[in-house]
Amino acid sequence: MTITQLRYIVALDQFKSFAKAAEHCLIAQPTLSLQIQKVEQELGFELFDRKKNPVITTKLGKAVVDQAKNTLKEADKLFEIAGQWKDEPAGNISIGIIPTVSNYLIPSIYQSLQTEFSKVNFRISELPTLTILEKLESEEIDLGILATPLKISNIVEHPLYYEPFVVYYPKNAKEKTSSVSMKHIEKYPLLVLGEEHCFRHQSLKICNRNSLAKIESGSVETLKRMVDMGIGITLLPKLSIEKSSERIVPFDSPEPAREISLVYKKGFYKTKILKKLTSLILSVIPKEYHSKEKFKIIGVSLNQD
Repeated sequence: MTITQLRYIVALDQFKSFAKAAEHCLIAQPTLSLQIQKVEQELGFELFDRKKNPVITTKLGKAVVDQAKNTLKEADKLFEIAGQWKDEPAGNISIGIIPTVSNYLIPSIYQSLQTEFSKVNFRISELPTLTILEKLESEEIDLGILATPLKISNIVEHPLYYEPFVVYYPKNAKEKTSSVSMKHIEKYPLLVLGEEHCFRHQSLKICNRNSLAKIESGSVETLKRMVDMGIGITLLPKLSIEKSSERIVPFDSPEPAREISLVYKKGFYKTKILKKLTSLILSVIPKEYHSKEKFKIIGVSLNQD
């Protein structure tokens, strides 16, 4: 039984599909199936019920999968220890990132991830906050990039930067002020993201609105198009804006802002990758957003996100 075979077993248990597990492991489906069969022959019992769709892990199989996860974690630690003595980090790392950050951050760092982390296999997924936290708990992902503070006992928060909220006005708006307060925006219908997005609840909190907004959407781009039609206003993360416009106006000082952090479960050991990834992210974020001193940090409501 090999480390690679254990990875195949864990993947099949996770995805409940030979095709999806093979895709995740970057191998052909027949290869994955053959290797799992070899493990079953070696152990003398079936790990998975192939007659079911999706595939079901047997009772004995669940015990093997749990042990396989522990073994893989310890094996990864050995590789990480070895990597501490090398100039370049190596290994596998999976990251979950909220959509309102990924839309500008991933394009900014992707090329550098390929060159500066050439020996690291990154797997990056856009996910809402609660899903990231669930996957961190189950160890399906290693790191999360999301809005904080969360104040969860077994989650470590590593703040990166602080991003202001700005107001996006419709074309026919008469506001020409250099900054806005609540009195400037309370007369406009507010358009927000859907329930699964923490940005939605932060927007409602900033605008002192507890009731449902006029329109809710799963996409910032959809909200912007609706604002363009003159239906209302929306709030945007400052770093997602590619160019300046009279229709994009900051708030009065202190500007409301969200704290963006790298988060991980206690016991995380891939510290070399974490340190270098932190440095890379900060290199593409303007220095004026590295400190929270001039901002009013808007918290995250996990019971609603």
